[in-house]
Amino acid sequence: MTGKQWTNASAVLGILAGVGAIAGGLVAHSRQPVFGIPQFFGIHSNLFSGVHVLVGIGIVMVVGGALTFKWPSVGAVIVCLAAMIGLVYTYNRGQYRWTPLLWYWGAPWVFAWLAGIAAGYAAYKNVPQIDEKLSDARPNHSAG
Repeated sequence: MTGKQWTNASAVLGILAGVGAIAGGLVAHSRQPVFGIPQFFGIHSNLFSGVHVLVGIGIVMVVGGALTFKWPSVGAVIVCLAAMIGLVYTYNRGQYRWTPLLWYWGAPWVFAWLAGIAAGYAAYKNVPQIDEKLSDARPNHSAG
């Protein structure tokens, strides 16, 4: 695959991660409007229920995925950082209270992980490599 194809794959995976988080938030809302403990890193508010955090982080992931089309590394960092914040949020719930959140966060984490891998390949393909003849330290067996 070319660098542009890896960039497009990373962007699509980042957008899918965000859409998965938003969809998870909407499904959670249909089952239980204020899902999870309404707290985020010690701040207590109904705005920080599981539903709101899923939708909010999903929007950030969609924006990061869209930015990946132009800047693969920057967009993928935004997508993966949002996924890491969601991971910390999930495990910040306490013992046995975080288990239901895994159903809603599973797909966004997998897609964000794959988006980060694809962005790494895009960066590798898009960055010009050093001339191998100048940096090659292997012995030259063809002489002689």
